[in-house]
Amino acid sequence: MDEKDTRSYVETLQSLQRDINSLKKFSSLHPSLEKTIDGLRNSQTLLYEALAQHGVTAEAVHKVIVENSDKQLIAEIMRLQAAKDKINKQLAAPDLTPQKRQSLEHSFARTKQDHADKWQEIINSPRRAELIRMTEQAITKNLEKSRTRDRTHDLDRSH
Repeated sequence: MDEKDTRSYVETLQSLQRDINSLKKFSSLHPSLEKTIDGLRNSQTLLYEALAQHGVTAEAVHKVIVENSDKQLIAEIMRLQAAKDKINKQLAAPDLTPQKRQSLEHSFARTKQDHADKWQEIINSPRRAELIRMTEQAITKNLEKSRTRDRTHDLDRSH
């Protein structure tokens, strides 16, 4: 089993766990969900067994899970930053109604808090230095993409 297959299976395990966690929240209201949860757990067990049979260790599974979690955290920070920027641009419009301005200000405050909370996760992580480096790389990559698009747009206008 190669690295790509292992990652795919581990991502499936993570997805199953998220599904189990979500369904667990509602299982008290809907007892019929217990059968679905049991089915997902059985699928997880079979996947773990298949990975073990192919020599994939628990450490390797954990490594992939941590990497995926890191990527998700950084992607969420980037998404929230983009949302903050977009709302800020909308707030700069002079022709906003008071209701629209209030709505945007509320959205901005909520998004700003979510963004701060995600950064707090990074700051409190034992892998803080690595996560900050990865986030800086993502920001740099995003800026480079933006600049390339801007240059292409400007070149299109000059013709």
